[in-house]
Amino acid sequence: MTADLPGPDGTLPLLILDQRPEMAVRGGPAKRVEPSVSALLSMGLALVTTVSEQLARAVDSEAVALARARTTSPEPWALSAAPVAGWRLELSATRSARLTAPDGSTMFGGECGQPPPWRELIARTGRCAVLIGAIGLFPRPGERPFTLITTLLDQAAHAGELAGGLVESR
Repeated sequence: MTADLPGPDGTLPLLILDQRPEMAVRGGPAKRVEPSVSALLSMGLALVTTVSEQLARAVDSEAVALARARTTSPEPWALSAAPVAGWRLELSATRSARLTAPDGSTMFGGECGQPPPWRELIARTGRCAVLIGAIGLFPRPGERPFTLITTLLDQAAHAGELAGGLVESR
């Protein structure tokens, strides 16, 4: 899932990758890898503990009030000004994208929605904010009723199942 993330220094592109526990595999560098959050943290990403107003505005405009109401939550995730060393997002001429970790493993490789304004942000900034975790964006039929994306991200954050960071992109 892609979105635009407003911030104090301008807007950044945002890529949200949903991991399902049953999809977790470990293979060679060319294989898709879905490590645990602790592995993502050891590779330089930061633990996301709560959803900020900034992130709420990016994914669910009607959920900003929800983020404001969480005054007892820990400090919201804040992006570092510099990209996390070794992480890279590459976009092809088609709708394909590939996210690689510092060790060269492919964390995501495949198609994702890339609206022209989002691609333009990538080209202009050379960076992308990334969130990776067991979010539940795509439930199986009958698994749960419709839920705002912000709520799902916040639940994953509070469960310690969400990591994020700023990565280089091209």
